[in-house]
This record gives sequence, C-alpha cells and structure tokens, in this order.
Amino acid sequence: MDNHSISQQTATTEHNHRGINWAYQFQQYGVACAIAVPIFALLSIYLYNRRGFYDLYIMNKVFAGEAAVLLGIVLLIGPLSRFFSFPDHYIQYRKEIGIVAFFFALAHGTSSYYFLPNRFPVDIFYGALWWPFVFGLLGIIFLTGIFIIGNDFVMRKMDPRVWWPLQYWGVRIVFALTALHVFVMKWSGWILWYQKGGAKELVHPEWPGAGILVGWFIAFVILVRIAELGGQKFGKVVWYFSVIALPIVYIMTFWWGGQLIR
Repeated sequence: MDNHSISQQTATTEHNHRGINWAYQFQQYGVACAIAVPIFALLSIYLYNRRGFYDLYIMNKVFAGEAAVLLGIVLLIGPLSRFFSFPDHYIQYRKEIGIVAFFFALAHGTSSYYFLPNRFPVDIFYGALWWPFVFGLLGIIFLTGIFIIGNDFVMRKMDPRVWWPLQYWGVRIVFALTALHVFVMKWSGWILWYQKGGAKELVHPEWPGAGILVGWFIAFVILVRIAELGGQKFGKVVWYFSVIALPIVYIMTFWWGGQLIR
C-alpha cells in the first residue's frame, strides 16, 4: 500500500460525503469502458476469425479473457506508477476498471453455469471441473465483496484505512484465484496445442486459443508483481525484460503454430 493511494482514497471519500458527482462518475467509468471496449472487440474478432462463428459460447470466452486482462491492468498500474511518472494519472481509474472486470467475470460465470448446458453440463462443475469451478466461484465471491465496498454509500461509512487494505488485498486474491481457475482448467489443452496445434475443424488451427494469449499475459502480470518485491530497481529491470519478452513469446507462439499445421 502506498501513501499516494491512501491520500487519494481519503480525498475521494471526503468528496463522496458531499454527494455523488455524476459528471465525475461518468468520466471515471467512461475511461474504464474506453479501455474495456477495444479489448472486447479484439478478443471477439480474433475468436470469430479463428473459429469461423460467433455465438454465446464464443462470447463467454471473451467475457473470461476480458475480466482477466482488466484485472491484470489494475495490478500493473500500481508498480508502473512507481517505476515511471506517466501512469500516475491512471491510478484514479483502478476501482472503476476493477468494477467493469467484475461484471465481465459475473457474465462469464453466469453464462457458463446457466446458459451453456451443451458446452458445460451442470454435473461437470462437480466432477472434472471441480477445482477450476471452486477457484472461479471464490474469485467471483471476492470480486462481489470488492464491488460492494466500492459502492459510494459503503465508502462513506468506512474508514479509508480499513477500506484500502480490503481493496488492496482483495484484488490480489481475486487475481490469484483467476490465475488458478484459468491454468488448472486450461493447462493440459495449452500443452496439447503446443504439441499438435488446434483442432482441424477450426478455420485457423495454427492460431493459438485466446486463452493461451491471456494466460501469457497473466504470467507477465504475476512476474512483474513478484519482481517488485525485490525492490524498485530490480522490478524496473524485470519490467523492461518482460515487456520485450511478452511480444516475442506471442510472435513465437504464432510461428510455432504455423510450423505444426504445415
């Protein structure tokens, strides 16, 4: 936790005591949506072109990827603001980005459990997908808690010195649960893709699944956050290394997929 974030939250809470500034709220969520919409569009276009169709099943994958990427962005803003000055402006949007991520995660969980019985029979959540289901459910529960205490009414009632640690640790727990949910459920499929490529019925089986791309991004976020524990200088070096390595990993993954399908 940093003093800048605490003082900023204190100022926000004091502002909320004077009532809701709707123009401010629209501006905050407008920025969060401006970040979320391009990610949603890119994931949707990618999956449509990879599979050749777009339905709720594909959209559900987009919901999942979007939620994970937005949570990753929330966790990256903090260390980047300590490495550089330019991300300081975006610290104020972390709560709103996290709330948008909550709705995507909720849409993913609801769609998977209730609206896609042909893809996810209910009994599979209590069998083969037991652990991923537990991690995902816990993640949504924690995100719901963060969403509730992020409400202006609740914030007005809470001491910022209590509110901030709950947000601080809550989002980290949620991201860890998200990573476990994704990796436990998808790991074997990812290994299979790197061994054999995608299924032949895909329009582009040489393209990796969107989950692989999101999985590498999750690993990138975790690496940056862990590296910061070694100090600001070490964290900054790891940032420079990893921000170059991530695009290389993506490029090599697409190249590898092309070699497999030849």
